[in-house]
Amino acid sequence: MPNDYDKILRENLDALLPFIARKLLGLDLSRTETLKDKIQVTLEREGDYFKKVLHDDPTLDYGLHWEFQSNDEDMRGRNLLYYGLFFQKYKLPLRQIVVFLGNDKPRLIKQNILELRGLRLEFEVIHLREIPKEVFLNSNVPEEVMLAILCDFGADRPEQVIRIILHNLMKILGRVPRLQKYQRQLHVLSRLRKLHPISLKEIKAMPIHYDIETDELYLAGLEKGIEKGIEKGQEQGIEQHQHDTVVRMLKAGRFSDEEIAELAGVTEEYVHKVWMELNLLQ
Repeated sequence: MPNDYDKILRENLDALLPFIARKLLGLDLSRTETLKDKIQVTLEREGDYFKKVLHDDPTLDYGLHWEFQSNDEDMRGRNLLYYGLFFQKYKLPLRQIVVFLGNDKPRLIKQNILELRGLRLEFEVIHLREIPKEVFLNSNVPEEVMLAILCDFGADRPEQVIRIILHNLMKILGRVPRLQKYQRQLHVLSRLRKLHPISLKEIKAMPIHYDIETDELYLAGLEKGIEKGIEKGQEQGIEQHQHDTVVRMLKAGRFSDEEIAELAGVTEEYVHKVWMELNLLQ
């Protein structure tokens, strides 16, 4: 579910990047400026994240471009295109960093230098699976603690690491509804490491946890519908499940219309329609 990962990473980028940059690259991002204009290559794809890094001497300013990638693919052509578009628009050098989140050993994505006649492009690649979990695990920032799920566990078993992550999140956040947000995000991120069954078990063991079954039904999605029988029955079953999911999440009162629509696989208009129906029945 790449869209789920992308959404979570984009939600947390502002909190994550200064720590990744400082701890892994020695970069100071204390003074940056968000570039609101999108650098878009096609109608379907745009760069993950662009910022302008500021200095007392403006001649030292540069652009910073991050890409979070879960697939092992050659990024040189894409980054060359981004660099050209960025320089054309802002007339600044661009530092490019690719963060590889994949579970498999990377090969293509490690190719970070492109040399052509009259041109040389070089960017940095960070493979989180090679970073010791301790780099992020003991942070006081919840977004940073969650990054440990994508790092090197060393000699520890996955259930131990997930338990420590959840314990540290509770220590930082306390027993508040905000904790459920990070539980949900951790559970989705754990799918990148194929650890979601373990994260499900550990989250459910906590005194406070969000409705994991809602996400599990959504993320498993059509697989359950396919197993149920004839095509028409599948469609009806899926529609009923979507409707029931929307009703449960509306009654819980903890989710926005956008979150409900995403988890249930429906439109926000449909969520609003069900909300109105529930109000009329009350």
